[in-house]
Amino acid sequence: MQTLREAARATGQKDQRINIRLSSGDLQAIRTRALQEGVPYQTLISRVLHKYVSGNLQEQPTIKSAF
Repeated sequence: MQTLREAARATGQKDQRINIRLSSGDLQAIRTRALQEGVPYQTLISRVLHKYVSGNLQEQPTIKSAF
């Protein structure tokens, strides 16, 4: 059981810092979504990035207008 805890802790450990630039609209949308999810916005960003790199992020199909 202790080994599983250590493995889980090591997997979720955040040991690198990054800086990114986002549009103010995108950042506001992320903050709004984070409030809806009940998590800090940086945690939401981290989760989305993790899902992307692990291949678990599902894109929603885009509906194109006929016009």
